[in-house]
Amino acid sequence: MTDSGQAPETPHRHLSTAGLLGWAVEASDGSAGKVDPCSEEVAPDHLVVDTGGTLLSKKVLLPLRFVTHTDEPNRTLYVAHTREHLKDAPRFDRDLRVTDPGYRARIDAHYAGTRSPGEPGI
Repeated sequence: MTDSGQAPETPHRHLSTAGLLGWAVEASDGSAGKVDPCSEEVAPDHLVVDTGGTLLSKKVLLPLRFVTHTDEPNRTLYVAHTREHLKDAPRFDRDLRVTDPGYRARIDAHYAGTRSPGEPGI
C-alpha cells in the first residue's frame, strides 16, 4: 500500500484474464499458442498458454508481467520471449497451480535471468 492508501500500480493491471481467454499469443519469433481457459484458475498474475499442436499440445504458465502489448482488434497479445522459451516452461499443473512453493520456484527459475519489458537492466 502507498501512503495514499491505494495499492501500488502493477504492470498490466488493466488486463482482465477473462477478457484474454482464447486470444492468440505471439512470441518474439512468431505464434506461440493461445490463452487457455485454465488461466482463470491462476489469475491475476499468470496466464496459461496452450502451445498448440494436436499430439504435442502443452499448457504452460506465463507470468503476466512478460506481456509487452496487446492488439485488441486482432485479439492477440505479445510476449517478450521466444516460442521455444515458452514451450520449455514447466507444464501447467492444475493441482499445484502457482500456490505450491516448489512449483512456483520452478516457474520462477525458468523465467529467471529475463526481465519484464521496461524493467531496467543490471
